[in-house]
Parts: sequence; structure tokens; C-alpha cells
Amino acid sequence: MNISKRDKKFLTVGALALLLFLVINYVIVPFIESEREIREGTEQREVTLENYERIIAGRAEVERQLAQVKKKQAQLHAKLLTGSTPSLAAADMQKMLEKIAGAHDLEMKSVKVQDGEKQGDLLTIPLEIRLQTDLGRTSKFLADIEKNQKYLIVPSLKISVQNQRDPKEVIVTMVVAGFFVKEEALKEKNA
Repeated sequence: MNISKRDKKFLTVGALALLLFLVINYVIVPFIESEREIREGTEQREVTLENYERIIAGRAEVERQLAQVKKKQAQLHAKLLTGSTPSLAAADMQKMLEKIAGAHDLEMKSVKVQDGEKQGDLLTIPLEIRLQTDLGRTSKFLADIEKNQKYLIVPSLKISVQNQRDPKEVIVTMVVAGFFVKEEALKEKNA
């Protein structure tokens, strides 16, 4: 079999075209794609690195803010009733109220612990107290409750006159509520 010069050129060009096609498809294109993937991966890592560097650079600010938050948290927790049980917290609150009443020469005629309500992590401890007094001492008593080191509120206040002819003496029935958090919960949050 004799191949003409023209057919040899055609076969050579075809073989070169096939070789070029194979080189392009199986060598050059995969190389370009791997280069692109490496470049994209590098760019993603650079962006991630920049984000981490930004976070690290802001660490001092975050630590400062965390210290402020912890300080405020400690100040707020200092205003809460603490104890191992709600009953002990109610007893401490009763002692506080008796001390305040004693400072204004008031006698608490009755004290009744009401059922508390859960509000988030806190438990409201309400005490219903009854006083026989005058309005001036009552207002001073209420002012001292407001100024107390613990956060106390008066959600209910009822004043009635004992003697209609001499309205100086009044019977004051009020609910004073404090907010309780278990000591263990405070320790866990501060850890």
C-alpha cells in the first residue's frame, strides 16, 4: 500500500490535530482548572485570614466590653435577693422590711409570703405586709423601699382609714416584691 504525499500530509495534520486535542483536553485544560481552583482557594483563605486578623485586632475592645458587661451584671445581681432557696430569700427580705419599718417606728402587723412567679431566670418573691400608721411615715417607708440596696417594687398598695372621724391613722396593706436568683445560678453565670 502506497500512501500519497497528500494523504501523508492529511494523516500528519490529523495526527497532530488529534495529539493537540488530547494535549489540550487532558493536560492544559486540567492544569488551568487546577490553577483556577488553587487561586480561588487561596483567595478564600486570604479573606478568612483577614477576617481572623480583624477579629484578633478587635480582641482588646471585645475584652473591654466583656469586662463592662460583667461589671454591670455583678451590679445587677447585687440588687437581687440571693439564697439557697426562695424561702430563705423571703426571710431575708422580711428582715430588710422589718429594719426599714423599725427605722420609721412602724410595726408590721402581719406578713404573708405569697406565691412567686417565674420571670425568665428570676423568681418574683412577693410579701404582703400590713401596717397601722399615718401617711407621713408610710411615704417615708415607701421611699426607703425605693432606695434600698436590693431591687424591690410595690405592685400593690391599699390604704384604708381605720377611724372615719379621726383619719390620721390608716391601715396600709401592700405587696412588696423582690427578685430572687439562686446562688448556684449566679456562680454558673459568672464562671
